[in-house]
Amino acid sequence: MSLIPSFLRQLNVAALFFLILCYVSFLSACPVNADDDIQALFDQSDMPGDIEQLLLELEQLKQRKIPVNTATEEDLLLIPFLSADDARSIIAFREAEGQLRSAEQLETIIGAETARRVTPFLSFEPLMLKKPEKKARISGSWYGRYFSEIPERKGILSGKYRGDNYKLYNRLSIGYGGISFSGVMENDIGEPEIDDFTSFSMAYDGSGSVERFIIGNYAVNLGQGLLFGQSRYFSKGVDPLGVKLAGRRLKAYASSAENGFMQGAAAAFNLEPFTFTAFYSSNKVDASVKDGVVTTIRTSGYHRTDSEIEHKDNVTEKVAGVNLLYTFGSGMASGTVGGTWARYDYSVPLEDTGGEPGWHDMGSVEADLLIGKVNVFAEAALTGKEHNVSWIGGVGFPLTPDIRTVMVVRDYHNIFFSPFAGAFAERADDAANEEGYYIGLEADILKNLHVGAYYDIFRFPELSSRYRLPSTGDESKIFLTWKQSPLLTAELLFQNQYKEEAKKLFDGSGLEYYMPVPFTSNRARLDLIGKVSRMLTLKTRGEIKFVEGEYPDGDERSNGWLFYQQAVLKKGPVAFKARYTQFDTDDYDSAIYVYEDDLPLVFTLKSYYGEGRAFFALLSYDLLKNFELTARYAKTWYDDRDTYSSGNDERDTSAPASYHLGCALRF
Repeated sequence: MSLIPSFLRQLNVAALFFLILCYVSFLSACPVNADDDIQALFDQSDMPGDIEQLLLELEQLKQRKIPVNTATEEDLLLIPFLSADDARSIIAFREAEGQLRSAEQLETIIGAETARRVTPFLSFEPLMLKKPEKKARISGSWYGRYFSEIPERKGILSGKYRGDNYKLYNRLSIGYGGISFSGVMENDIGEPEIDDFTSFSMAYDGSGSVERFIIGNYAVNLGQGLLFGQSRYFSKGVDPLGVKLAGRRLKAYASSAENGFMQGAAAAFNLEPFTFTAFYSSNKVDASVKDGVVTTIRTSGYHRTDSEIEHKDNVTEKVAGVNLLYTFGSGMASGTVGGTWARYDYSVPLEDTGGEPGWHDMGSVEADLLIGKVNVFAEAALTGKEHNVSWIGGVGFPLTPDIRTVMVVRDYHNIFFSPFAGAFAERADDAANEEGYYIGLEADILKNLHVGAYYDIFRFPELSSRYRLPSTGDESKIFLTWKQSPLLTAELLFQNQYKEEAKKLFDGSGLEYYMPVPFTSNRARLDLIGKVSRMLTLKTRGEIKFVEGEYPDGDERSNGWLFYQQAVLKKGPVAFKARYTQFDTDDYDSAIYVYEDDLPLVFTLKSYYGEGRAFFALLSYDLLKNFELTARYAKTWYDDRDTYSSGNDERDTSAPASYHLGCALRF
């Protein structure tokens, strides 16, 4: 593959586009859309977390905006992109200067970048001397989706998959006063039942002693997620400051992901200055069982073949727990300290707990303190009969009003185990078998130049089950966003990573063995986003990636590049987005990940590897004020293969396509 000449030709196109936009930028100006900043945040992900749950919560916040002039610190922290220091600064400004009247005023308090992210979820309505009482009314939303592929998968054509070539999704939520109901019904391609997965929850939000009560499916997030972190939005590497576990401690579960939630009842009680949380769950999970022991909890959620159907809901998971938090505020210091105790049991013993039946206990202590403008947070947890301890501690503080930073130390025991963990980590989120030192930074260098960066050095006490010796690595990433004018934005990303992987090798006699193989990966990406007019926005991307593996018999290198051109046209109730992508990578090691727009509440992260071209188009139409219709068509043409995928998922084509239809009703 001739990487550099081919990629340089693509850069010539991008450079020409850049020069044209720079010229046009002197002629006109268009407003910046705050949603663009959130989309850019999604686009930084190589490994998604619970993005669907985040999209649901952001959609709900948009419909029920938080009144910035009356909100408490707890209310403001429901916005995932807002820090405790930001929330306190907003409240301090209100007390000293009076009401906030605009997003521009908010920028002077928490910075332009953060303000752009949170403005869509805030209301700047002025306070009135006497507020008229608002009558409770019914509100809610319904989302319906249909997805299909062209051509069909081999498993459907052969009958190995019991279902058909479509995926259905329906989600209904209804709220009245402090009570809300939500339900989800979904099936995947190849699954025979249209209600293969169903989820229901009822939640009550009160202002008295009962702060929150949930029946049905829900998620638990305590401390920093070492024991319970079922709604960590982003994996490491997306947001340089996004280390802390954000959001509510108890959440009604409304995602279509078929794992990572409880089923039962949970409640939080306000017993000032204490908050007491209790929960109980009895849930069916998919599991692989061998010799009377669960070897793997299956998280794919697929029930297409006879084997997958046999494993559906074949193990019962029970868990009960309590959490007690003490809230204090004295002078410049405020925060919470507390602890969690919980126990869990599986109807079939887990291999991870040594195959021992019965209930297993675990506990943790946590703290989240704000001392002046310095935020200190930590959690230490222990599990197992040997009391294996994992802990994480961090401090976040502004170096200047425009420079914010976070420093974190983590030490996760190699045999620590919690089935419900969602910890900050490099390789996994289970708070096990990892140590690390992390520093992240965000800065508004100039009025229109934003910088984000982090450096993480990590160590695995055991590289893998195949290679039990330790391994080290490190990663650095920098993001630059330059808003040259309201018309033109340039985004630049650099990433370097060094990490070892356990690879199977063969000696001279043909015997296999495992050893660590160091891999070095370097990546660079440039985005140019031009608002040509109030209706038309263009985006150009160029990305390159270089990977080198140091094998005993010599180094192996793989390279890749990707280029795309995107256009977004919005006029009245109609929005149209189209993107053409060209890519060329040597293998999967040099694959390039790209976020693609999809239907509302759908997060699509594509992995492009091999050689080819791709296209997608997305059309949405607001038929009525609160009723939206959306359609998406996508197709990829591969030049290096005759079939796509393998096994039962194989499709007899080098150009697989798919289409997506959906509607959204908000009332």
